[in-house]
Amino acid sequence: MPVLSGRAKSGVRSVLRAAFFSAAAILGLNSCGNDTFTYGTPVITFSATPGPFTAYVAEVDQIYLTRTDNVPVYPLLQPQIIDFVKLADTPEVFGAPAILEGTYTSATITVNYAASTYQLTGALTYMNVNGVSTFVKPVTTADSSGSVATSVTYTVKFDPAHPLVIKHGVSTPIDFHFDMSASTIVNATTSPIQVSARPYMTVSTLPVYKKPMRARGVYVSTDTSAKNNFTINARSFFDTEGSPVGAIEIQTNDNTSYNVNGTMYKGVDGLNAISKLQINTIVEAKGTLGDLNNVKPNFVATEVYAGIAVENVLTARITGTVSSRNGNTLHIKGAEIETFNANTPIGEYVSFQDDLTMTVGANTIVNVDGHPELASATTDYISVGQVVDMEALAVVAADGTTLVKDANGNATWSVASGLVRLSSTTGWATLTSAASGSLTGNLITLGDYPASLLNFTGSNSDPTAYSINTAGLDTSALAAGAMFSFDGLVNPFGMTPPDFVAQSVTPVSTTDQIMTVEWTGSGTTTPFVTKDANGLVVNISGGSLGATPLVQTGPPFQSVPATLLDLSTLPTNPRIVADTTVTSQFALGNPSSIASPATGVSVFNDFTSYLTAVNTALNGTNTVLKLVAVGKYDQPTNTFTAYRINLVQLP
Repeated sequence: MPVLSGRAKSGVRSVLRAAFFSAAAILGLNSCGNDTFTYGTPVITFSATPGPFTAYVAEVDQIYLTRTDNVPVYPLLQPQIIDFVKLADTPEVFGAPAILEGTYTSATITVNYAASTYQLTGALTYMNVNGVSTFVKPVTTADSSGSVATSVTYTVKFDPAHPLVIKHGVSTPIDFHFDMSASTIVNATTSPIQVSARPYMTVSTLPVYKKPMRARGVYVSTDTSAKNNFTINARSFFDTEGSPVGAIEIQTNDNTSYNVNGTMYKGVDGLNAISKLQINTIVEAKGTLGDLNNVKPNFVATEVYAGIAVENVLTARITGTVSSRNGNTLHIKGAEIETFNANTPIGEYVSFQDDLTMTVGANTIVNVDGHPELASATTDYISVGQVVDMEALAVVAADGTTLVKDANGNATWSVASGLVRLSSTTGWATLTSAASGSLTGNLITLGDYPASLLNFTGSNSDPTAYSINTAGLDTSALAAGAMFSFDGLVNPFGMTPPDFVAQSVTPVSTTDQIMTVEWTGSGTTTPFVTKDANGLVVNISGGSLGATPLVQTGPPFQSVPATLLDLSTLPTNPRIVADTTVTSQFALGNPSSIASPATGVSVFNDFTSYLTAVNTALNGTNTVLKLVAVGKYDQPTNTFTAYRINLVQLP
């Protein structure tokens, strides 16, 4: 029998709680032979591997988990709009619902590309085309016969050696991972460009989290005795009105920074401000999963945001990267617009705009994320390449309804009386020189966009000699001429160098690389020259290749030539071997185009079992469309050491 699941704590009423107890009542009335039910807590997270997209917004309509006795449990009570591009940088804690104790062997997922519950007229899929984020059309197959995509449902089978085991009184992590490259075959010959809707989402019962994540929900209560934590009921992604999905304890400390309704705090002062919030105020926390030995999972927060810092029902929320500035006029690259009121002139709940015009003013409030000591920040702090999060209003004409539009026919926006948050910004560069406390590099990307797409006029920054303050950081692992990433904040607009103040610096040698190989038409029956305990030798030279086979290094933006290695130019076929130093996830199967029935995806955590499945599946008849591997590439040996492999197969 199907079982709805959920959990609401601390006396907060919710639709979730009603659904939960209704489900329990239904179970009892149906008399399954056991009138006593025990529950545990899956801590459900979502993450992503980047692809060629600047936005990939679709709706997950349904997830259900199947137990060994074939009882399906529904931890997702309502559809969720998700931008999978954002998950590649910041994984999301979806929730911690209560579900029946037991062993679960699979998850069934429905991804919707058509009109959604929340005012989306369809999926928002944009990819870079010659420097412009261009809408691409999701279709059933990426060829001239492809019809508009609607929804896709398929099942992911967990590794038989590592099913999802839910126990009473404890929390168990499970990660839903969306591979944007494996999910996509691009047909650039059509107008608009078409991408196949084959959503390759896998599920890991042994997740390894490499990046800080976000936990989002509604405020419930503060632990006034411990003075170091508060509780939220999870409400993830863009959700502002739905049912919370389980309680999460947010653990804080003296170094945690807070932004509560536009006022910055640190440590206990911030926790006191949180304690004064009204119940059901939206709260976001950034950090990592903590103690999971209780029914209520723990999340260790480095940053906390609440109230209008994350949601203002009277305005829209716009995130993106400042691509240029002229006086009080900004241009925002890759702007994602979230509206909280259906009656606003914009209409759609979530929309995307490649180049958005925004004005600031003397009354604009500027907060610097993670830096309560910069309470006096002004709009001068908003500079080129900076990632921003703004509460803004669409500019309307004197009649109060007509939108004032730019030369491209897009709405213009104002944050003259609103809030701008300056968020941690990531850049990539090649090292040209280093000194004590500073680096100079040739800028590749800033704020997730190539330097060539940013206009540095007026900023006093030279992208070919970009100076970075690294005081207090260890930069000894950086090599001259090699790529490195840096995180922190762009210095104020027009300020003399340094151009950037880094909070961390990472050599490229320690970051993930992505191998992508695609075959034409219906795929190939021989994706590998050999496949044995020595690894998978990819058939680059003998296969009928589609897009150029690549190893991508550094920033997840596939139009930067310096970051791409064309595997077809190498004299030998590359070999993929398993990374034995971390928990791996290897998958194969068919998440289905809508035109063909789904066969599902199987996941394995060890290479031996995966190899057996691959040899069984590749029987001379079944074909492979695409291969994506994540890990480290060694060019001298032409070997890719992968902790993640996704093999997209057709039946």
